[in-house]
Amino acid sequence: MNYDSLSSNKFSTLSQIIASMSSHLDPTDLGILNLLQENGRLTNKELAHHLNRTISPIFDRRKRLEEMGYIKKYVAVLDREKITNSIVAFPQIALNNHAEDSLASFQQAVIAYPEVLECYHITGKYDFMLKIIIPDMNAYNTFLRQRIAPLTNVGSVHSSLVISQAKAETGLPLPT
Repeated sequence: MNYDSLSSNKFSTLSQIIASMSSHLDPTDLGILNLLQENGRLTNKELAHHLNRTISPIFDRRKRLEEMGYIKKYVAVLDREKITNSIVAFPQIALNNHAEDSLASFQQAVIAYPEVLECYHITGKYDFMLKIIIPDMNAYNTFLRQRIAPLTNVGSVHSSLVISQAKAETGLPLPT
């Protein structure tokens, strides 16, 4: 993918970017993906009904979308607040060395921690941003001191803690 084209005025919205990336998916494929993002438990019969198609082609398309990696997995989205009183933190980490092996080593180490839900290699002052779920501030302090700080090449860490969450979506805004 040519990332320079993403920064041009050619793409003014996220949906236009996604539409350009998914231009080889036809409306039926996009319909299947949109419906499954809303409810991954839909049967092929239900998908066919919503899309005014027969079951057999929907089965074949769904299988193809799975095999090609458009559908990575099916999951249940849990309500964190009903399960635990944990906190969510977004530490941003600056590394001292930006060689490929240093970046890969750091990334491989942090993605192995179960507290790390997401890991992003980012631009700007920091090199990585993590999404961490942790029971409380003491556990977060321990996590930073015992898991992040000892990693070779960690220069600095800036943390942001979530006060409240206004929106959390798991689906991509696909064209319809």
